[in-house]
Amino acid sequence: MRPLLCALAGLALLRAAGADAASHTDLCQRQLALILVVQTVEKTVEHLEAEVKGLLSQLEELAWNLPAGPFGPTPDLLGDDRF
Repeated sequence: MRPLLCALAGLALLRAAGADAASHTDLCQRQLALILVVQTVEKTVEHLEAEVKGLLSQLEELAWNLPAGPFGPTPDLLGDDRF
């Protein structure tokens, strides 16, 4: 994300060099808004990565109890061997 941000900042500076003060202020405001959006997206991605890692961890903890395959032994849920 940083290279994208730097490229956009460079473009904004190039455009501002030939623009008047009002449009320069507008470009700065747009750039600040873009920076906030990028920061929000980065934080959201980090949060989602943490959530996915937590869910995968829970699945791995539960997976040890699953049968080996579709024809694996059936667990005795009732506690007796009637089947």
